[in-house]
Amino acid sequence: MRLYSILKLISMSIVFFLGGMFSQMSIAQTKTDLSPRPAVLSLMNRDIAIFRAPLNGASPEVRVDNAIKRVDQVETSELTNEIQGIPFTLAGEKGFQFHLGTRHLFSLIEKDIDLESGESMELIVSRTVEILNELKTAKYQQTKLSFMLHEALLVLIATIALVIAIVVLRRSLNWLSHFLLMKCHQFPSKTSGAHWTEYLFMFAARLTQVISWLFLLIFIYAWITYSLSRFPLTYPLGHQLGLQVSNTIRWIVESALSAIPNLITIFIVIFITRSLLDLLKVFFRRVQSGQLKIPFLHFETVSATQRITGVIIWGLCIAIIYPFIPGSNSEAFKGLSVFLGVIISLGSTGLVTQLMSGLVVVYSRALRVGDFVQVNGVRGVVTEIGGLATKIQSQNKIETTIPNSVIIANSIENFTRLNDATGSLISTTVTIGYDAPWRKIHHMLITAANTIDNIQKLPTPYVYQRALSDFYVEYQLFFHTLHPAEQVKTLSELHQKIQDEFNTAGIQIMSPHFMSQPHDPVIAKELS
Repeated sequence: MRLYSILKLISMSIVFFLGGMFSQMSIAQTKTDLSPRPAVLSLMNRDIAIFRAPLNGASPEVRVDNAIKRVDQVETSELTNEIQGIPFTLAGEKGFQFHLGTRHLFSLIEKDIDLESGESMELIVSRTVEILNELKTAKYQQTKLSFMLHEALLVLIATIALVIAIVVLRRSLNWLSHFLLMKCHQFPSKTSGAHWTEYLFMFAARLTQVISWLFLLIFIYAWITYSLSRFPLTYPLGHQLGLQVSNTIRWIVESALSAIPNLITIFIVIFITRSLLDLLKVFFRRVQSGQLKIPFLHFETVSATQRITGVIIWGLCIAIIYPFIPGSNSEAFKGLSVFLGVIISLGSTGLVTQLMSGLVVVYSRALRVGDFVQVNGVRGVVTEIGGLATKIQSQNKIETTIPNSVIIANSIENFTRLNDATGSLISTTVTIGYDAPWRKIHHMLITAANTIDNIQKLPTPYVYQRALSDFYVEYQLFFHTLHPAEQVKTLSELHQKIQDEFNTAGIQIMSPHFMSQPHDPVIAKELS
């Protein structure tokens, strides 16, 4: 029972505590809701004053309605009277009353001042008087028929000028665009292939169309601004449109002037970067030509090292000039940076793997362009070593693209690496019976090889007797060629010459298997 009483007491305490909190929040919310909302007194598209506090029991909205009613009751004859701001005190509230002659319009009190803006009552009163004088002039002009007809005539003249300008502009620029397109279409008939001037004329024609629409929008905007600013009722709107243009032009000019020092800095950094890259280009060219000997820089890796150095230097250049680029601190640049970062993060895993594998392939110097190799079961000539993959052209003119990660994961057989000066080493095998003298066989095979154009005469071809089999001797002919990509053609011509040599000498090639020695030699009867 004692435990139950304690729990009950604790629960009641929590309920009272929460109830007190919610009641305080409700009171605060009620106070917030009961606080008056500011109301703007606006007449003829002009903001006159802002009422933020009640006066003599009237809320800001009621004060605005009363002021509008008083202004609407002003007679035309009263518009020549003077606007005055007279200080007053009412029920402890200090402020100013604004009069048109003897007619009271509205009042401003100290509580209407926005304390955060730091404005004084005197400044607000002087500005209000100025706006009321402008409003008085606008209402007076609005009642003058002659003035309205004069302004309407000016707007009509501006409209006619706008139509004429649009017609002349559109026809002129359309003619220019058509002329540029005609010049563009004349190039294919006069010259073979594409010419850069053709694309220049095409771009100029499209740019002319864009400029035409741009000027059209500018003319219409200027006409709207001028037309609205001619009438007293819409003058503030036209004035605001004009301010937008002037502010935009001033912002562009100020931004351009303020960006000049940064642009000079960017130009200097880029100039230094280009100069450094030009010096490095000369350095790498001399290393590649053999004029300079650098222990850690080999001939095969010069090109890759130059590209990597260029990327690093340009990366440092971009990192240096990025803060000086106009607009680099804008939200657009930040959003673009985040977007590129996300893309690189999502796709960088496989890409970085392939790039690193490409660096391993290049700096291991296992492959070079033009080498005759065999990789992952593919035999052919290396035609390209890229950052992501390597291309090999087989003997049958089939190009195979192998990812660099696959290359470094498999063994590489390079038939050219140890024969740079002499060419790739290739061989072919024939089997001849034991009854043929081996010295003569060697001479015949070498003679046949020396008659082929693609086979190097130095070093001379040579023959090895690879095996003494059951029925024949296996002879392997080795030769060098500088055209490994044409291996199939070279071997075909060589085989033809070997057949001719052996048929002429009456020696039988024993490559076909047989069970017993034939009575007649198996040779061709006719030589072509």
